[in-house]
Amino acid sequence: MTETSLVQSKISCGKNQCLACGSNSMRAGRRYCSSECRDQMLWVLSLSKGLLIAFNARYAAFSFDQNFVILDILPVWSQDISRFLYRRPGGKKPAEDLKNLILQSGNEWYRLVHNKTSKSYASLVILKKNHKKEINPKSIRPNKKLKPRLSRFERESLKLLELQIEELFSESHVAKIRSAYKRLAKVYHPDMGGDAEKFKKLNAAHQQMILWAENPHFTLRKALMDCWSYDGATNRWSPPL
Repeated sequence: MTETSLVQSKISCGKNQCLACGSNSMRAGRRYCSSECRDQMLWVLSLSKGLLIAFNARYAAFSFDQNFVILDILPVWSQDISRFLYRRPGGKKPAEDLKNLILQSGNEWYRLVHNKTSKSYASLVILKKNHKKEINPKSIRPNKKLKPRLSRFERESLKLLELQIEELFSESHVAKIRSAYKRLAKVYHPDMGGDAEKFKKLNAAHQQMILWAENPHFTLRKALMDCWSYDGATNRWSPPL
């Protein structure tokens, strides 16, 4: 992927890849290949906050592929995104390459300040140098997404009932839960030659999800679909949706 094409699109990991390094060595249902890989990325993203505050970032987005790491920043005072691009030398994880990008930009900022440039003007100079008017500023504004708030038992119950989490958004979610239970009860009922223990667990799962459906709880999450996102209002990074 060339630098020119990067201006037109964001880089993202595939759905079955580690959100921190892009590795395909993933266990089912996991978002990271290891806790160490996740923690390394979170540490570097935390390190970036100093630079983002210096640049008065309203929003920021981080993404990567095999060739580049990218940090897009939308300052509070601007309608244009500033894109910081770092070519990956190979052999390192994206978190390490992002750290080098942050240190590189930070050193440039400190050089300007050391030469008696005001901090705000130093930020302005660097941001303007990296302006990309071709990028839609809305592309890094986090989306709001509702997500069902489920306990561990409720998540296990959903799995036992062979229901997808998206089905809980349906207006007929209670009917879907009951329908799933009836379908599986015919398979596991002891009178039908089924597994008595599995039927007992299925009953408990059905009761638990009916209770949840009577008083559903959701959480609202602000994030991007295809890259890490930063919200200056909360000074927090969020992983991709």
